[in-house]
Amino acid sequence: MKNLNKRNVKDKLSESSSVTVFRYKIEDLEKKMLQEHEAIKNEVAIPLGRDLANMQPNKPEPECAKDVYSGVISGAYSKMMMVAKKELQSEIESHHIVADREEANKKLEEMETELEKKQTDHRLKKQELEKFDAALKKKADRYKWVRLLLAFMMLVDILLSAGALAALGYPLFVSYIVASAIGVGLFFLAEKLPEIINLGSNTLQKRIIVLVVFITLFGVFYVLGMWRATTFTGRADYGGATQPIYFAVLNIFFTAIATLVAYFSGLSRKEKQTMDRFRILEEEATALKKEVDGLKERIATVRKQLKESELARTQIQIYAHDLQELIQRLYEESQKTFYSTNCIHRSDGKVPQFFGDDIPMLPSFYKGLSI
Repeated sequence: MKNLNKRNVKDKLSESSSVTVFRYKIEDLEKKMLQEHEAIKNEVAIPLGRDLANMQPNKPEPECAKDVYSGVISGAYSKMMMVAKKELQSEIESHHIVADREEANKKLEEMETELEKKQTDHRLKKQELEKFDAALKKKADRYKWVRLLLAFMMLVDILLSAGALAALGYPLFVSYIVASAIGVGLFFLAEKLPEIINLGSNTLQKRIIVLVVFITLFGVFYVLGMWRATTFTGRADYGGATQPIYFAVLNIFFTAIATLVAYFSGLSRKEKQTMDRFRILEEEATALKKEVDGLKERIATVRKQLKESELARTQIQIYAHDLQELIQRLYEESQKTFYSTNCIHRSDGKVPQFFGDDIPMLPSFYKGLSI
């Protein structure tokens, strides 16, 4: 028990072995105490009772009302009490555990305050999320599938462009990089085109924007069509269908379809801003939920440790009390052995008066604390 400190108690608690730690020490300590008890009884109590009885006149005197003879016995067990107190150190360990409890309560108070704040923030975020238009969220979810269809259309265009570039002699890797850049650009252009058109402040400006954009796109598509037409050169099966204008018209058609789909199925600029705000709030709410769950887990861990600390504290208190009771019982046994031995060896056949009194209690080393 000498080396048992606060840290040892904490470490062992997690393994539910704090009692086991005490039991190992109890076995050694109790074995030593029992050996000392047998020595006191056989080497002190019995000889003292016999020697006093053999004196003339017999001692203690029959009218003796106060025990002034067996102080050596009570002194031996009082010494045993002090040894047990030193070995157990119950008061020191109890105060350490009380200090741990105060520290744990302080941590709990801080964490519960933080938890309350986080829960309030999370509740407010959820209330904000609940205010968002459910129809808009459904529209945004549906448009995710529409975007996949548009992406597929652009993927077809990428493959065609890559084939045309490869036919012109470009390396296959470079062909796909350039074709992907063109396809992705057209994909985002189709999505943003409605917003670009709406930059016009009146109908005439919007029509001019549409005209300029599609003329520019037609020129780009015509050049791409010239590249694609080269892949069909020498193939009589296609005849005049290999003219670049056919490819340009086809690309304009795809772009127009994608633009119309994005315009009617996609989100407006304001709706996109609203959904961005929704996603930010959703991410913040998710992060707060994780923090709340983490704090709850930490609080539960501290409470568990506090409960286990209380268990260790109780074990110390119970053991200190039981050890004191054991020493008291051993003392009473030796004291009664002294009485009986004295009575057996007395020649006058009398019993001293104080033999009938209750055996006094030894000075206590155990001081109970409120548990």
